[in-house]
Amino acid sequence: MKTEYKKQLQKLIDLGLTEREAKVYVTLLSKKGFTTLELQNSVDIPRTKIYEVLQRMLARGICSERGIGKVKYYEAVEPKVAFKRIINEYQENCITELNNRKSLAENVTGLLTPLFEENKDISYNLDFVEVFKDTEQIQRKYLQSLKETKISHYTFNKGPYVCDTSSRLTEQIKEEGRLLKRGVLCKNIFEQDELFENEWLLNYVKKQSKLGQLSVAVNALPIKMMVFDEHKVFFPLLKPSYESSIINMIFIEHKELAKACIMLFNFIWVQGQQIK
Repeated sequence: MKTEYKKQLQKLIDLGLTEREAKVYVTLLSKKGFTTLELQNSVDIPRTKIYEVLQRMLARGICSERGIGKVKYYEAVEPKVAFKRIINEYQENCITELNNRKSLAENVTGLLTPLFEENKDISYNLDFVEVFKDTEQIQRKYLQSLKETKISHYTFNKGPYVCDTSSRLTEQIKEEGRLLKRGVLCKNIFEQDELFENEWLLNYVKKQSKLGQLSVAVNALPIKMMVFDEHKVFFPLLKPSYESSIINMIFIEHKELAKACIMLFNFIWVQGQQIK
């Protein structure tokens, strides 16, 4: 792949297009119109996915569709027009996201303030807190927590993920499968963009849904989080920006905190859309 082509793709991605959208858009600029088959061959995107990408691009107004007989052709919208639409879309999303976060902050403040007031003068030892900075340790703790779970398991799912190898992913799928067979209530919330960009993640959700796992998708999640049996919580730790790809986790066994987290979970759950 030529360096200039890579630079073009990266600039489009920085502007707000996905990698696949960027590849399709640059390809569409090379001639007047493409069929889906021509695009699939040119950009090396699976046929089932090229339709999804084109529909998303049509909805965003960065490509157009015209029919000649039964054949559909796709064309790039003029860059000046397309990019203005992208910026307008980004601006609208930012305003919506800001308003959602303000509303969420007000809601969560109301939920958590009583807990803070009730316990701010109480001293605890920290035996119920564990910190994990190693991926393998986090994996073992997660699997152990699943084995011990008897009632419910709630999660905010967002990257980075511990299951970064096929063996870890297989371990999690098997243990979660056993959890579902025991009749444990399993509810998960995912971010729409991550599902769209990670085919393995979407396949995982569909597979677990057949076993009884309940899942919805939202635009954005405030944090990565897991709650086990309404008294154990797994959170990521804050870390320096240069360690952004490294995942550190804190495990807290605290009933009141877990209840507050479930309240937050339920608040966001009702805003989610079913994953298809």
